[in-house]
Amino acid sequence: MEADIKAGRYLEHGEYEGNLYGTRIDSIRAVVEAGKMCILDVNPQAVKVLRTAEFVPYVVFIEAPCPETLRAMNRAALESGVATKQLTEADAQRTVEESSRIQRGYGHYFDLSLTNDDLERTFGRLREAMDHLRVQPQWVPVTWVY
Repeated sequence: MEADIKAGRYLEHGEYEGNLYGTRIDSIRAVVEAGKMCILDVNPQAVKVLRTAEFVPYVVFIEAPCPETLRAMNRAALESGVATKQLTEADAQRTVEESSRIQRGYGHYFDLSLTNDDLERTFGRLREAMDHLRVQPQWVPVTWVY
């Protein structure tokens, strides 16, 4: 894996608890070549690499809601057993600030931005957008076509 990272075969990579992880570019190509939609959750810098005629991405940014809504969603997740960690006010504020920073720095790459203030509604809007992509043409830069 380390040799492949040095050779630039990963879209992004990192280390967590002593283990390497990453997203291989060839894996993305394989999904696209199979005629399937490849859904990725990537670092914002990786969007720059993907935004090419080869991949023709549709980039969706899921924005954090206000801190109060984020904490309420976290409480509901804790009560249902989906989450195990309670967000502090500082955690919620950092999440909202990071979301805003990403929006400011990379917003020009986004085809759609959704504020996740209600998980079911946000998922429904995302699903609608994906369904729409199946039947409607997608705008792309002219340089990707010619």
